[in-house]
Amino acid sequence: MPRFDDTSLIRLRAILAARPAIDIDAPKLKRAAVLVPLVPNGSGWSLLFSLRSATLAAHSGQIAFPGGGVEAGEPLEAAAVREAHEEVGIASDRIELIGRLDDLVTNSGFLVAPFVGIIDERVDYVLQASEVEEVFEVPIEALLTPDQPEVRYVAFRDKKYPAYFYRHEQHEIWGLTGRILKHFLDFVWRSV
Repeated sequence: MPRFDDTSLIRLRAILAARPAIDIDAPKLKRAAVLVPLVPNGSGWSLLFSLRSATLAAHSGQIAFPGGGVEAGEPLEAAAVREAHEEVGIASDRIELIGRLDDLVTNSGFLVAPFVGIIDERVDYVLQASEVEEVFEVPIEALLTPDQPEVRYVAFRDKKYPAYFYRHEQHEIWGLTGRILKHFLDFVWRSV
């Protein structure tokens, strides 16, 4: 089984640094940014996910990376870091951004810029209860199994679209988060 360790992380940094992210120009779409947080787990690295509150108007009850809307004049990377602080309590000085993934357009009209960041040490998460019900970490190796991802077709506005589904324990990760995760793991596979 592939192992994502500190040496893999060094390779991942180099891979992300060597490639420009696809930056989509779509000024009519709402801009958002998310953080793909890598956290140390004692024996390697995990990814941090949040379960969005069931009371939210958009994407309620879904699993997501920390993130949200970009404020006027705010740099995309600053928005990703700010949102991670607001939603789950990760202080900005604890986040080291190591790369940007390609922009993605959502079916709900957002243009999302994902950023990969290392959380330098274990932190106590402080959840913004109005947006986040819980957080959980998934070891990267658990996402590198041969049966992941499962591709299913999902209906949206009378059409069917392929979607990536990742499972870990009782959680099912899909939708935009599944797309971002698949893109990220494509780089992880090159680093292990």
